[in-house]
Amino acid sequence: MATHTDQVDYDPAPAQPASWPDLVSKTVDDLSKIARTEVTLLERTLQRAVEAQTEKIAGILFLLIACAYGSLFLLGGVVLLIHLWLAWWLSFLISGFAIMCVGVALQLRMSAAAKAKGA
Repeated sequence: MATHTDQVDYDPAPAQPASWPDLVSKTVDDLSKIARTEVTLLERTLQRAVEAQTEKIAGILFLLIACAYGSLFLLGGVVLLIHLWLAWWLSFLISGFAIMCVGVALQLRMSAAAKAKGA
């Protein structure tokens, strides 16, 4: 174990003056590494965001298609049920009128809700 009284048997090397071209090249190299890392991080973040949105859109698309087919079958079922008691033209008339009434009611309700939020 060295103590304060021990003699150092080597001479420290004299400090070399800084070479400006070397310092500038090292600084530019470090900055380019930092920029490359930041671009890589941005790329990965955007890739995750795009993948998440793509999966979300695919889910919404499948839901939309399933709802469209389900609505078609429900409408067909309602028409066939009404046809048991009435003629085809009357069952289609009643079903179409009911669907239009529901559409108008939903549109009025949505516009009232939009006005309430906007106020």
